[in-house]
This record gives sequence, C-alpha cells and structure tokens, in this order.
Amino acid sequence: MNVIIQLLTGAAGSVGFGLIFHINKRYLPAAAVGGALGWLAYLLLSHHGHHIFVSMLVASFCVAIYAEILARLYGAPSTPFFVTSAIPLIPGSTLYYCMSALAEGNTELAEKYGSQTFLCALGIAGGMAIAWCICDLTRKMKR
Repeated sequence: MNVIIQLLTGAAGSVGFGLIFHINKRYLPAAAVGGALGWLAYLLLSHHGHHIFVSMLVASFCVAIYAEILARLYGAPSTPFFVTSAIPLIPGSTLYYCMSALAEGNTELAEKYGSQTFLCALGIAGGMAIAWCICDLTRKMKR
C-alpha cells in the first residue's frame, strides 16, 4: 500500500509542477505517468539494495527515454515531458537536511546529506545525458 501511495504522489507532483509552469494540458496525463514511472524505477532499484547513485541514474534514464518517446508521439519537444516526469526524483529532502545540519553546525551530518544530494543530482544528470546521447545517436543513424 505504501508503494501505491508513493506512486500516486509522484504522479500528482508531476501534474502539479506541470500546472504551475503552464505546460500544455494534453501533456498532463503523460506527465503523471512519467512521474510514477520514474519513481517506480527508483523504488525497485533502491529496494533491491542498489546504491542511490545507480537508482537515480537508471530512474532518470527511464524518464528520459519515456520523454523522448512521448516527444515523437506528440510531435513536441521532450523537455516538458522530462522536466515534469523527473520532479519526483529531485533530492529536496536531503538538500533540506544538509542545509539544516549546516545551520546547526553539525558538519558530519551535513556531509552525509550533502553527499547523498550530490549523488542524486549526479545520477539524474547522468541518466538524462546517457539517454539523450543514445536517442541522438539513433536519430543520426537513421539519416
């Protein structure tokens, strides 16, 4: 039941972000599915003991491939699909705890949360870069 709630909130967060930034209304259901898909990939990998970097890398890769597929289906850029779908992956809580620990002067705890935040961000960027390089390469090979 906890996983279902997490997937629903990931989908709702993606839709909410899409509404705030005025993406096309017809993209909102796709954004919801993308948010749930990305979070599901993260949950599956992190549940099976994979490092947070690997979990974020694969989840971001899945979201970026999903965004590229939707871009082709809708005849639109992939950016709105990727950005809204990747929202659940953003490491907001670890960044908050890092800044809170820094404000309290607890450098050991700040270092722990800071490294987690950095690894999450690096995994998201890496997964996105790998997926977009593969998609770009396949487009060039088709020409």
